[in-house]
Amino acid sequence: MAINDIQLSVKTPAFVYDEVAILKAINNARELLGESCKLLFPLKSFAITDALHLMAPLVDGFSASSLFEAKHARDILEDHKTIHFTTPGVKPDEIEIISELCDYIAFNSLSQWKRYNKSVSAKTSCGLRVNPQLPFVRDERYNPCRKHSKLGAPLNKLREIANNGYKPLKDIKGLHFHTNCESTDFDHLLQTVKHIDTCLPELLGQVNWVNLGGGYLFEGADGLDKLLETLSFLRSKYDIDIFFEPGKAIVGNAGYMVSTVLDLFESDGNRVAVLDTTVNHMPEVFEYQYKPDVMQESTDGKYKYILAGATCLSGDLFGEYRFDEPLEIGSRIIFEDMGSYTLTKANMFNGVNLPAIYALTRDGKLELKKQFDYNDFKSRWG
Repeated sequence: MAINDIQLSVKTPAFVYDEVAILKAINNARELLGESCKLLFPLKSFAITDALHLMAPLVDGFSASSLFEAKHARDILEDHKTIHFTTPGVKPDEIEIISELCDYIAFNSLSQWKRYNKSVSAKTSCGLRVNPQLPFVRDERYNPCRKHSKLGAPLNKLREIANNGYKPLKDIKGLHFHTNCESTDFDHLLQTVKHIDTCLPELLGQVNWVNLGGGYLFEGADGLDKLLETLSFLRSKYDIDIFFEPGKAIVGNAGYMVSTVLDLFESDGNRVAVLDTTVNHMPEVFEYQYKPDVMQESTDGKYKYILAGATCLSGDLFGEYRFDEPLEIGSRIIFEDMGSYTLTKANMFNGVNLPAIYALTRDGKLELKKQFDYNDFKSRWG
């Protein structure tokens, strides 16, 4: 069963994830990375329980950025699978349980490192997140290496410490950096690694592992050979474990939002179609101000509509679309490429219910995984 065949089978709004697409993306990533790199999946991008169980046998572990994500990851993974952890804000009353749950912790700052590295579980390998101060992302909202960045210890500060004797860094066991966002150019990753190697060869020489983070897409990528060159460079020069944690590259194309037209009317000469979903179900549409792909859209379509969300937010708009056939009340609209950062960011603004969650399974069946209701809304308010 294909996604366009099931649109009338779901109660909308509905989020549908495609198990086959997820498995295909993971297998492609594993084939590309080979044995030279360990594959982690970050829960911040997608955290549906049954889907994570599906992924667990095929990845080397999960990455988490909060206590709840770490608990969720450990509930799903077998003991021999690893969990990496990093966050800008570690709470003093959570660090002990985080270190029990996680195998690797990359502290976000030298301050956190000094405060907590001696108090974690003996089984946990403690490292440091580094800000290479080598920006590639133009939009400052999503640039981990922006000026005054909160993400990682600045490379120039670490180099200064290294030049003054290195003692504060001597117990660091690993390095983590995440410096890009939706990039298809792996030359950026190679540049970053060689930049760190030039500035801090002593630190790379002492650590046991490096986490390259995510922020890269495999589909349509340029210079995949640069990714392999990066991995080869690190392994041959330093003989360390390497981790990579693609999120959107795994699930980005594996999710759909199915919605229903609730109302149609004209406004200043344009036809408006109000849907039963909202940008609050797909927050990155609003954050990035981009026009999401709609399956039924036709470039040369005769019928033009502004697709609008169901809340009273005036900017709750998806954009202008053309269709070959006129929309009617009850027509279904399917948004594509909604797999990542959708439900993990979705909210119930205006009391509009969250989308039901369905799986399009490997055997072509449609399974309802989660239906939200008034109790989910009410529980937030005591």
